[in-house]
Amino acid sequence: MILPEFKPPTLAELRNWWSDHRGEGDVQRLILEVQYLRLVLLRLRGEADAAVRLAREVDRSLIARESPIMELRIRLAQEVLRIGDVDDTPRHGAVPKNVREYARNPDAVKFEADARRRREQKG
Repeated sequence: MILPEFKPPTLAELRNWWSDHRGEGDVQRLILEVQYLRLVLLRLRGEADAAVRLAREVDRSLIARESPIMELRIRLAQEVLRIGDVDDTPRHGAVPKNVREYARNPDAVKFEADARRRREQKG
C-alpha cells in the first residue's frame, strides 16, 4: 500500500484528539497505537546508535555510510525527526540522550494548562 504525502500529527494534536474523543474506544486505541509505535521508533533509534558505537570499536569498516547498520541508523533518525516531539514525559533524574526529542513543546505545555483550567472549572 502506497501512502500519500501527509503531515504527521503532533504530540499536542494526539492529546487533543484523546480528550475530544474520550470514551470512543476505537479512536483512543488508534491514538495509543500511534504513540506506542513512535516510542518504539525512538527506542530502536537508541539501540541502532548503540550498535553503531559497538561496531565502531570492533571494525570501523562496519559503519561505512553504505553499510546496512548505518542505513538503518539514518532511516530511524529521519523518521524520528519527521514525527517531531515523541515523548515529553519527565525522566526521574535521567538525562535524555537527545534533549530535542524530550524537550517540552510550548503548544503541549499550553494545552496541558488549558486542560487543567477546564477540569477545574467543571469540578
